[in-house]
Amino acid sequence: MTGGPWAAGLSDRYGPATPVVRRFRSYRPDRRGAVTLARWSRVVFLRAFACFVAALTVPVAVEENLGLAGWQRALMGAGVLAVASWTWRCSLIRVVLRPGEIVRFGVWRHTVIPAAAVRTLHRESFRGSLTLETYGGETVDFSWFEKSLWDVVYDFSAVCEDAMAAHARLSAGRRGAVSRERLRRRFTWSIGGELLAAAALVCVVAGLVAGAVR
Repeated sequence: MTGGPWAAGLSDRYGPATPVVRRFRSYRPDRRGAVTLARWSRVVFLRAFACFVAALTVPVAVEENLGLAGWQRALMGAGVLAVASWTWRCSLIRVVLRPGEIVRFGVWRHTVIPAAAVRTLHRESFRGSLTLETYGGETVDFSWFEKSLWDVVYDFSAVCEDAMAAHARLSAGRRGAVSRERLRRRFTWSIGGELLAAAALVCVVAGLVAGAVR
């Protein structure tokens, strides 16, 4: 992304075009040439909440004054860890602009979109959320990525839309070869989410075994 998303025509005198916001919220490619668009305040909150919920399994497991049997406490702990795992996965929502690709990460799957295959970005859907259409007729909805506190402070959703549009335009010269590619949807692995889910499964097995031998 030569010039970054700010080269997409953002010339407002307030909001995302101010010098302060440009300095602290501008997006630059990392060492691999990828730019990450994420609601970082939301990510921090969700992951902190997931850790807090996971920590609640300790008193549930060791507190004997709850009036529950050991197998019941294990199953309750499994439920708590399942909530923590889901909350952690919700923090994975983001968009990554890779060289030649736009990747939308969701809770369970991520969608890899060839940048040169992007036909248009619009808000003409019935929900009014940002939608990407490819030349192959496929659509990708970005509704989960939008609408946060940053849109009250300044229109961060428009910044992300401009960044994705600019990223797609850079690949316009290679459209003839790449636009035929179809987008790919793959399962998203998460170390934090998978560990919490595995812990929940262990609690379920332990609870069932303890209940069977009780």
